[in-house]
Amino acid sequence: MSIEVTNVTKKYGDFYALDDVSVSLPTGQLTALLGPSGGGKSTLLRIIAGLDTADSGTVAIEGTNATRLPPQKRNVGFVFQHYAVFKHMTVAKNVAFGLEIRKTPKAEVRRRVDELLELVHLSQFADRLPSQLSGGQRQRMALARALAVEPTVLLLDEPFGALDAKVRKELREWLRRLHDEVHVTTVFVTHDQEEAMEVADEIVVINQGRVEQVGSPDELYDEPASDFVMGFLGEVTRLGPVRLRPHDVEVGVTPGRAGAIPGTITRLLRVGFEVRLQVELDRELGGGADPVSVVLSRSHARSLDLELGSKVWLTAAVGAVTVPAMVAV
Repeated sequence: MSIEVTNVTKKYGDFYALDDVSVSLPTGQLTALLGPSGGGKSTLLRIIAGLDTADSGTVAIEGTNATRLPPQKRNVGFVFQHYAVFKHMTVAKNVAFGLEIRKTPKAEVRRRVDELLELVHLSQFADRLPSQLSGGQRQRMALARALAVEPTVLLLDEPFGALDAKVRKELREWLRRLHDEVHVTTVFVTHDQEEAMEVADEIVVINQGRVEQVGSPDELYDEPASDFVMGFLGEVTRLGPVRLRPHDVEVGVTPGRAGAIPGTITRLLRVGFEVRLQVELDRELGGGADPVSVVLSRSHARSLDLELGSKVWLTAAVGAVTVPAMVAV
């Protein structure tokens, strides 16, 4: 295993940032640490990097016990959300910095910098200052700088969090392609579920200092281990005795399947190719709680001729992922 975290605990006063966390992150994999703000994911990343120390437990990197090693001896590249660039240095100088302080021969520094700038598509900006780059370009420069010293592990702490939605999407697609080219073991922190699902080979869901579940994006989405995981990885609604995802609610304009629950559309919103419904269930058949959320394609909604106030019948789709509805949501 490239990174082995065993029984790591970290407290701040009476608050457990991490509570007996154990997780294995395989060599060459791109892993997302996903969870809500304050859940412990950035603390875990900083402990792996050596920027913070655990109160108990161990961290091994490539089979070496790194628990007490300083950051510079862990061969780890770290990319911060806000780049942490040297503003007075050119792009090329920023990328070269780690190599130069290691007294790498100048010819090798030039070769490596040229190679990395080409890899991150910044060759034409080598002589610019960071202030002359866009946010996305600065983040790519920060990644090149982290990769320059050929780290065993690349750690990214919400690397795209400061960027707008369009640039974030472009960069996460680029990060996936970059990882497939360089094959360095990569761990990134995010609270963006879509980002984790789109980019990662494996996701570690962390909440309140504990690991809720580890698995591939498909495993977590289709087989959530807890109500929290199901709710955090996508919108959830309640239909009678179960909770399920809004796109797994089937809508009919006649009773149709056995067990269909009748209701009335109280809200209808078109968002691009989607139509989002709120359906108030008939009180005598499970109504009175929050409305059921439903997501349909626009063409499907049109084929049913749905309107505000339409009477509909709802059922869980065949094969839908469901969990018991312990409380109203």
